[in-house]
Amino acid sequence: MSNSPAHEGLRTKVGKEEAGSRLDVFLAFRFTYQSRSNWRKILEEGKILVQGKVAKPSYSIKEGDEILYLPGEIFEPPVQTDFKILFEDSRYIAVEKPGDIPIHSAGRYRKNNLTDLLEEDSRFEKIYTIHRLDRETSGVVVFGKDSEAASKFADLFSKRKVNKTYISYVWGNFPTSFRAKGYLISDPSSLIRKKRKFVQKDFFQKLEIPEEDSETCETNFRKIGEGTLHGVPFSKVYCFPKTGRLHQIRATLYSLGFPLLGDKIYGKDESAFIEFIEGKDPDLIAKLGMNRQALHSSSLKFIHPFTGIKTKIGSDLPEDFPE
Repeated sequence: MSNSPAHEGLRTKVGKEEAGSRLDVFLAFRFTYQSRSNWRKILEEGKILVQGKVAKPSYSIKEGDEILYLPGEIFEPPVQTDFKILFEDSRYIAVEKPGDIPIHSAGRYRKNNLTDLLEEDSRFEKIYTIHRLDRETSGVVVFGKDSEAASKFADLFSKRKVNKTYISYVWGNFPTSFRAKGYLISDPSSLIRKKRKFVQKDFFQKLEIPEEDSETCETNFRKIGEGTLHGVPFSKVYCFPKTGRLHQIRATLYSLGFPLLGDKIYGKDESAFIEFIEGKDPDLIAKLGMNRQALHSSSLKFIHPFTGIKTKIGSDLPEDFPE
């Protein structure tokens, strides 16, 4: 096995919040397409380097450690490729993303991601990512056709000039409307290290959490329907995020007591996620109600950065969502 920098492999760096974990545990939680037992086997085969050296599964990772995975052959999991173009002009394209494809290259999804697949289309020489959706979140996502277009649209997002609407399905009888304004922090009660939780502004001030360990967030919710699934009530809810934080809608709904249907991390039973990374095959329908998280980016509204025209791009509800 070569440890030459020219050797192609998967690289990642350890962050501050991840330091101190066992290497096999870190890999299982960061790259969930392999179970912990599989990662342990890969480590024992000497296919993973930490700071250029072969590392054992029990190695305690440190902040800044560079981890390099040198597999003999990289297998990419299959993805949904039935995306469609919702809008296109000389500067932008808007795509209806399916519910099982990542936006960009990550982990084992090196070519099986929306950005690379779009660039394989002869119509698009190169596209530029502006914003992102989680792999299992479906719906509207916009790309720039050039760096200036991407920068201008990203500026709209940062200045909160893009009105975003999501549709979610959550367990329980959600209130008619609710405004959730507060902070996202790590969830120490969870076995999932990357899991976050939402706390209301007044309660957060009593926690005395360092500013660097939290992010402000705000989401408005409005109930638009209800039903039952396997005899359990659920609610159909509009989500209007004002900020754009990682896992914002999912973590907020979970913390409010209304977890998303199908969400492995923020659903009503996080053991589904634990079982998955341990190499088991959990029954997601029985545990979570769906095979993927019930979150859909249904529309974006904005003033076009170049034409000044009020623009709305919408996406219909996916077929795999409940009636």
